Amino acid sequence: MKKALSWMLGVTCSAFILMGCDNSSDRAETPTKPSIASMIASGTEERTVSCKNGSVSLDCEYLSGDLLGTGKWHYAKTSVSNDHNEMSLVIDNESFFMVHADNGFTQGTEYSTLTFKGLNGNSARITTRSSNSGSNVELEAWNDKNKKFMTISTGNIH
Repeated sequence: MKKALSWMLGVTCSAFILMGCDNSSDRAETPTKPSIASMIASGTEERTVSCKNGSVSLDCEYLSGDLLGTGKWHYAKTSVSNDHNEMSLVIDNESFFMVHADNGFTQGTEYSTLTFKGLNGNSARITTRSSNSGSNVELEAWNDKNKKFMTISTGNIH
C-alpha cells in the first residue's frame, strides 16, 4: 500500500511540475499583480495563486476568500519536492498530512486527487488535471464540521 501511495504521489507531483507553475510565461499569476504577502500586509487581498519552482521544491501559494461568509481570507501553501516523493500542505498555519491518493486517465485527461487531514481536524483535497488543451490544479478545504470554507483553482494553464 505504501509503495502504491508513493507511486501515485510521484505521478501527481510530476503533474504539478509539468503544469506550467515554473516561472515561465504560463504562470498562474499575472506579472502586474502584487505578491500574496504584500496583499495580506496591505489588507487588499484578492483571490490568487502563485507558484515558483526552486532547486529543491515547487512551491505554490493560494489566497482565497472564505466560503462560509465570515469575511476572512484563507492562505494556503503547497510544496512538492523535486524528486516527486513528498508533498506538504499548510492552510492558515494548520499542517495537513496525506491520507489518500488516486489517479487515472479518462477521455484524454490525466487526473490525480490527493486527500489530506489537518492536525486541527480540517480536511482538504488537491485535484490536478492535465490534457492536451491545458492543465489545472484545484485546492478545496473543509472545516471540522465538514463545511467547505475554501476553494481555488489555477485556471487553465496552457
